[in-house]
Amino acid sequence: KASEIATARNIGKEEGLAEGLEKGLAEGLEKGIAEGKHNAKIETAKKMLADGVSVEIVAKYTGLSHEILNKI
Repeated sequence: KASEIATARNIGKEEGLAEGLEKGLAEGLEKGIAEGKHNAKIETAKKMLADGVSVEIVAKYTGLSHEILNKI
């Protein structure tokens, strides 16, 4: 009986670890995509500002705040 319980416990741990890993990878991927989109917006904003586009227009089309744009 104790062996069956230990085996069931180990199987549960393995399943839990696999589930946790899958969830962690999905969350990490989602976060990475979001950061990549943010970085792309900043790069686009830098180019627009360098070309003389107003902060208001850059904010409108990138969705970045005036605060962030003024730091660029």
